[in-house]
Amino acid sequence: MAIHQKPIDYIDIPAPQHSADAYYRVVYGDVDWEQNNQFERAIYVLMGYGDTLTYRRVAHILTTPNTPNDISDLDKVLTAIQRLKDRNETYRD
Repeated sequence: MAIHQKPIDYIDIPAPQHSADAYYRVVYGDVDWEQNNQFERAIYVLMGYGDTLTYRRVAHILTTPNTPNDISDLDKVLTAIQRLKDRNETYRD
């Protein structure tokens, strides 16, 4: 299991089709997949429910449009990924 450092930045995207208090948290931060203190800068997606983030349940990002403007959750997550990359340009190695 990956070890996550405190996020550098993140964007929450409501996902009410999962449940009333569900959201995707798109995170920009450091992760150590090998658990050997070799952290890598990454963007990853977690599911949140109310005040709880789930680290063991995979975020299932819906691809079907679910809002009046026909934007899917995947479109929103991809937009959030690009925004995090753009606004954290100074953190890149």
